[in-house]
Amino acid sequence: MNLLLPKFPVSQRISLVQEIHKYERVTFAQMEGPGCIKHIWLTMTRSDMLNRQCIIRIYFDDETIPYVETPVGDFFGVMHGKIWYPVNTPFISIEAESGYNCYFTMPFSNSARIEFEAGDIDTNIFLMVDWHQYPAQAMEEPRRFCTRWRREMPTQRYAEDYLMLDADGPGELLGFFYGVRLIDNTDRWSHGGSDNIYIDGDGEYPAYLRGIGGEDTFGTSYGGAIHPPETHLYTGMPYYLHEDVGEARPAQRVVGYRFFEHDSISFRKSIHMRFGSMCNDICSTVYWYQENPVRSFFKMPEWSLLMPGTKLPKGSCDLPIPETGEWWLCGPFYNKDNRAMCRVLPAELEFQPDRIYDGMHEESSYWLTTLSRELGRDAAKWIKRPSLHGFIDFRHVFRPCQRGVSPTESGVALARCLMNVPGNTSVIMQIAWDDHLIVRVDSEIFEMGEHTSFKAEKLKLNLTAGTHEIIVKLSNDIGFSHGGWAFSFIAFTENGIVLVPCAE
Repeated sequence: MNLLLPKFPVSQRISLVQEIHKYERVTFAQMEGPGCIKHIWLTMTRSDMLNRQCIIRIYFDDETIPYVETPVGDFFGVMHGKIWYPVNTPFISIEAESGYNCYFTMPFSNSARIEFEAGDIDTNIFLMVDWHQYPAQAMEEPRRFCTRWRREMPTQRYAEDYLMLDADGPGELLGFFYGVRLIDNTDRWSHGGSDNIYIDGDGEYPAYLRGIGGEDTFGTSYGGAIHPPETHLYTGMPYYLHEDVGEARPAQRVVGYRFFEHDSISFRKSIHMRFGSMCNDICSTVYWYQENPVRSFFKMPEWSLLMPGTKLPKGSCDLPIPETGEWWLCGPFYNKDNRAMCRVLPAELEFQPDRIYDGMHEESSYWLTTLSRELGRDAAKWIKRPSLHGFIDFRHVFRPCQRGVSPTESGVALARCLMNVPGNTSVIMQIAWDDHLIVRVDSEIFEMGEHTSFKAEKLKLNLTAGTHEIIVKLSNDIGFSHGGWAFSFIAFTENGIVLVPCAE
């Protein structure tokens, strides 16, 4: 990407070797701006799992929240506590025997500071930072480089996808590393699905990007069972191992990466990113730029919980994510021959949050598999769900439990909210979706039509002051988004006042 950097840099370098003692937090490099970090080389004491027991933080422009916060190895894409494996990309390069290099451009106006914190082991850190200083020149570039690491163990099967990123715009996604340690002895890790990126659901031009199988994101194929480690410019799986853990089949240890340079992903208002998962030990490092000060969505756990194999369930260290309202969701309804979409379902006519509805399933329905029945998805019911930057994804709640490359089923689901209108006014509802969508506002029905790809439409209504019921009815088929079952919703008055969906 092109950054607005001053034209006349003075090259600078910081070179040092320093021991850091356990539980010590030390500033290793301090730079005065305007300036830009161009290259970081690092190595440390070579010991298995040690690079997961040391955290790197980078601060820009005297902000108190670090823009970069991740275990050292994971910042350079070396995951699972391994000492090294080859990585060769324009942004990250790993050479024998633990020569860590990164080439991200990191501009700053006033200052930059690199800090390390050690866990329960002493270590030596060897560090070189190549950077540009711009004397008597202004830094016009508003974007700052950001990195966040997250881990979850165990992740969920056929339910909530693994959270990778939640950030505010304007900005641009650079790429990510993604690591899996298999503990699920039932399903392939790659059949959990791929990357799901939700862009600007609370903005003017929402977009939803969805992949297929887990390995497909990293440019490979048929990688769910066996794959040779390899590294390429923008995609690759540099670490792929079958480890004997004493069970009937070996457990896979996987690391993949994906960088977006020629296919850049920009966002104006927000970006939310998840990766399809089964029940495994998953970690990720995501790199992006944004203009506003960074907002953390995950806090570093205690040292022992950084380590692979330790329990760290969803929510243990997750920080609040901005919500844009709350909905009741009802489903799943089997939509064979389009029959659930063509008829008015009882749940559309009367809201009864404790009622169980006939899901209209037949024996061929994926919602009648053994696991689907165990999870109660063989019948339709209401479930409360927050909206994340305007997005609702039915697959996180009603995904059918069927083995395969993130398979879907022809289905229908409902989303219901209340909207409080402050006075008699015109209200614009912007909704983006794929497949077939119908909107009901109080008793009036609006047929919104079918989209083969995710696309936004606006519905303008004259509404009276008071509370109005909104019901969104969305079908789901494979389509061009491999069975994506999501929509985004934002409503505002003619004066630009945003109306937040309420469940109650």
